[in-house]
Amino acid sequence: MTTKPSLNPSYAPYFGQLNNELKLVGGGRPRLVLDLDALDHNLSQMKKNWPANTQFRLVIKSLPCIELLQYIAHQMGSMNFMAFHQPFLNQIVQVFPKGNLLLGKPLPLAAVSEFYQLHQSNPTAFNPDSQLQWLIDTSERLQQYLTLAQQQQRRFQINIEVNIGLQRGGVNANSTLDSLLTTIQRHPEHLKLTGLMGYDAHVGKLPGFIESRNTSYRKSQARLKGYLEYVQQNYPQLVPSEGLTINGAGSPTIEIHKQQSQCNDLSAGSCLVKPANFDLATLQDYQPACFIAAPVIKTLPGFALPGPEIISKPLQRIHQRFGQTFFIYGGDWKARLTSPKGLYENPIYGSSANQAIVNGAKSINLAPDDHIFFRPKESEAVFLQFGRILAVRKGRKEADWPVLQQP
Repeated sequence: MTTKPSLNPSYAPYFGQLNNELKLVGGGRPRLVLDLDALDHNLSQMKKNWPANTQFRLVIKSLPCIELLQYIAHQMGSMNFMAFHQPFLNQIVQVFPKGNLLLGKPLPLAAVSEFYQLHQSNPTAFNPDSQLQWLIDTSERLQQYLTLAQQQQRRFQINIEVNIGLQRGGVNANSTLDSLLTTIQRHPEHLKLTGLMGYDAHVGKLPGFIESRNTSYRKSQARLKGYLEYVQQNYPQLVPSEGLTINGAGSPTIEIHKQQSQCNDLSAGSCLVKPANFDLATLQDYQPACFIAAPVIKTLPGFALPGPEIISKPLQRIHQRFGQTFFIYGGDWKARLTSPKGLYENPIYGSSANQAIVNGAKSINLAPDDHIFFRPKESEAVFLQFGRILAVRKGRKEADWPVLQQP
């Protein structure tokens, strides 16, 4: 009979269980841990009160793992994806040949050309002419894409980025919109209007005494509605019979869009794993689902800086956080210390991506091979740093998934 390992009292029970499991299956290196139970909770929250006649679009950059995307797509019943990175785009169309892709940012012409070159050399059932929407922000970029479409003898689907308050580029006046729509109208064999995108990450970011979240949201949606009505009234012949894809939201505002949105296509990704930067009032019902687990390499009493002891000794007396020193495997991640409680990144010693230093009180009982847990601040860049994602359920390993590759 196998004896169940006891939980280290320095951890909360949740992280104590993870620590024991990682000692068995973690491989003795830093791991990105995904809690499938928390992910399922967040998926249920996402589906709650989802507006009728509105598509869900999964943001690839926020969840850069094929198996994770497959899991969420199945749960949400959606094959709609948003791509931001050409290498990821080529991988996604291989795995999801029936997917519907929308670019989340305008790509340089060289990246667009690279996509088609790789797609032609590795063909699938995916048809870019009907399943892929390129995002356009300026007349100059549209002209570049038109030239490539003519060279490729293709018809590019065009979604136009409109500025609804974020001030990050995109169409900012009807005169610019006219220029884009006129070009599309003149080249129907190579260009097709398929939608508008109004991203509103700015909503709720201003201090409330300057502008409330509700006011900011209402203004952004009014702008989006204005652009949409302008297209419908002045260029009705460009509106496809299936209607336009009116995309918006994002994790910070996805819950707001469940009511009174002008969009019929809502994007999200990060909120489903809820990194620390997404601890927002709009996402208070979502749970953190991703953590970094770093093995402890060395434990030392107190804290000592290189050089005379006269520098280090007073620090131990001044603050209990310098009661112990832990050197960990890896470090310098875009993340926050989470468990055990009472640990601090050292502000004096300097950061290290190889063997970072963490300090804590004498009462914290950690030994080499125990783990210190961090909570990523974001998912899109941090997930890629670990190569694989360790998926757990009830604190036990369920899967080990590779992340998307960047050749």
